[in-house]
Amino acid sequence: MDKKDREFRKISIDTFFDFEASGLDIAQSQVKLIHNTGNITASGGHFEIAVRNFFRSKLPEKYYISNGHIIDTALSASPQLDMIIADNFRTPILYKTFDNTEYLTYESVFAYAEIKSSWNKRYIDDFTVTKERMHSFLTRPEISPNYIEAGGKGIFIDKPTTTNTLKNPLFTFMFIGTSTTFTFEDITEQYRSKDWKFLPNILCLFDRGIIVNINKTALDKKIFKINLYPEFITEKSENEWILLHFDKKRSTLGTLYYILLEHLNTSVLGYPNMLNYMEKIFDINPNNIDFISDY
Repeated sequence: MDKKDREFRKISIDTFFDFEASGLDIAQSQVKLIHNTGNITASGGHFEIAVRNFFRSKLPEKYYISNGHIIDTALSASPQLDMIIADNFRTPILYKTFDNTEYLTYESVFAYAEIKSSWNKRYIDDFTVTKERMHSFLTRPEISPNYIEAGGKGIFIDKPTTTNTLKNPLFTFMFIGTSTTFTFEDITEQYRSKDWKFLPNILCLFDRGIIVNINKTALDKKIFKINLYPEFITEKSENEWILLHFDKKRSTLGTLYYILLEHLNTSVLGYPNMLNYMEKIFDINPNNIDFISDY
């Protein structure tokens, strides 16, 4: 092969994730050792940290990786979440406590995830309950599909740039380290009966593959099309949840990473109005105002 031809050879990018996948395997093995000492809480946290560090190392500086609570302008807060991905340039942290618990503004959040070192069928129930309650109790302004960012500012155009009803959907996923006890029966009822907006966009079984929603009509034409936001689908009969099976953990990890990147690249977030947060936090209202001119 000519030297110039070798310079343009196809690169096996999937192998690039070998190192990170091996790192998560090491963390998983350490979880078992810590668990055997009786420190169950520490063992679960160890794997969470490893997964957060993976995303922290791979994602650009624009994104802030944390764990903690999401809070809206009414000061309603989510439960503790294992991983939150926020816009690092939009003041994501409202407050950080002495024990490093972080409260992040809802407007600045792209996604959140629940991370478990091993599978338990109750996790899907816990996940959907949390997502339903967040939908009920937390609010943030929806970004119009006609809105685009330009030069650091936003403008509205006459035609929508997406078929979705908003441009700032919240992306959610589960990351399970070991799925040896997983069965499809564990999730069938949830995926059959729940509104799709309360299910995880991605259920990642690190050692098996990812559960995603796909377009069946496109698949019949040999086109594999992932529905990034199943919540916006109206014709459910034309779409279905499937397990995309991988033999190598690096493929599972890499696929999840690139799907998440697509969400991050295409989402448009609002800006947290810190004055609105301030008014609620410190109870600023007409009753605690003194006019200088009155004296």
